[in-house]
Amino acid sequence: MSALLSLFSCRETESNQISGVLTDMVTGEPVGDAKVEFEITEIMQGNFNSAFIPFKECYTDSEGKFLIEFESRNFVKMRLKFSKPGYHQIYNTFEPSNVDSDYVINDAIPKESYISVKVYNGYPNDPDDVVKIRLQNINPDCDVCCGSNYKYFYGAYVDSSFVCKVVGGDYITVNYISIHQEQSKVVESQVYCTPGDTVMFNCYY
Repeated sequence: MSALLSLFSCRETESNQISGVLTDMVTGEPVGDAKVEFEITEIMQGNFNSAFIPFKECYTDSEGKFLIEFESRNFVKMRLKFSKPGYHQIYNTFEPSNVDSDYVINDAIPKESYISVKVYNGYPNDPDDVVKIRLQNINPDCDVCCGSNYKYFYGAYVDSSFVCKVVGGDYITVNYISIHQEQSKVVESQVYCTPGDTVMFNCYY
């Protein structure tokens, strides 16, 4: 009931509206009680500020639906920010088509999860050692998640780590190739991304 009241608290007798449905990126189920923040850029007193500023906000109802109504203005860009505890925060940026347009923005939000990759070059090692690591099969709809490009580490003494955002509930693949004394070794492992947690992966070579 509180989410429903929040939804209709966005309603005003004005000219434009943005509506849509927010769903879970993995399950496709509606995500209720998520905060929807409407942000804009505009020209004020002849000056353009490229930074987005908050304009209005509401919450999704139990069916993931939201509605924001606002008066017509000459916005340069508009952006919706979706957030909820347990999920990665996402953005959807778009440009106005004209002053009195309505917009339907449906989006999917990923459950929060991370992968922490430990990279360590053990003995025997060599100054010419190389390892390259990449994460594969990350949900292509997740704009805030890691890309699939290789990360390179060089030299005999490597003791490093990096953390990436991933989609909770998904399976991804960690692939790394190490080169030592002109001999290469390929390792590929499937990893489950636990929602709300950080998965640890060791790349020892």
